[in-house]
Amino acid sequence: MSNSRPCRHELLARNGIAKVKRCMDCGGVSLHLGPVTLQLDERALEAVSHLLLDATRMLRARDQGGVLMTSARGLA
Repeated sequence: MSNSRPCRHELLARNGIAKVKRCMDCGGVSLHLGPVTLQLDERALEAVSHLLLDATRMLRARDQGGVLMTSARGLA
């Protein structure tokens, strides 16, 4: 980590429990969830987004008595 200057962030999204910021200098993305911050690149953010959507769909399908098949997604 460089001590040259602080990052300049733009807020991409927020809700009551989380926010996502992007560094305007390096393009890194920060996912802030309560006291936890994950530093991601755009590809990792997209993979996490798909993972959370898949999990949400699975939970909804189970709540409705069905089973939803999802494809495995990852960073590879």
